[in-house]
Amino acid sequence: MENTNTMLIVGVAVGGAIFVGFVLFWFIGVFLKKRVGPGISAKAPPASALRINWEEKRVQPRLSVSWNASFEAPRGPGRAQLKDISLGGAFVVCPDPLPLSDRFQIVIELPDGTPLALNAEVVWSNANVASDMIVNRGMGVRFIDNDASQRRRLTDAITALVAAPQPPAG
Repeated sequence: MENTNTMLIVGVAVGGAIFVGFVLFWFIGVFLKKRVGPGISAKAPPASALRINWEEKRVQPRLSVSWNASFEAPRGPGRAQLKDISLGGAFVVCPDPLPLSDRFQIVIELPDGTPLALNAEVVWSNANVASDMIVNRGMGVRFIDNDASQRRRLTDAITALVAAPQPPAG
């Protein structure tokens, strides 16, 4: 009888150890999959690849604005509003953002009332994000292939914005 009890206890202990081993193996697998990602080797990525933060990639500081703009899209003209801008790009609020990497011309209405046409490229978009997850539907663009006079007018408009007296907070 004692031999049967001993075998039963050993059997339960071995079964429990195997079960705990499987649970531990599964947990480690799930943890690694979340850390490494699907389809990516377990080799550690270079440090530069770990910094995927748009703020870190920006060369120029962004300034908050509320400038009207328009652009020509494949499905027709689009009206937009710039929410922030820098010498390198802008956040364009529009109901139907263009696809990533699309190149287009955007016409910005500067504060002095004159239009400024700039070439731009879509670098990010929140078109596929649920409406309840975003504040403003739109796209991030960078300004590309603009001539010296266009860049100078943009620089002048941003400089005037920075130099303008700011209303008191409150």
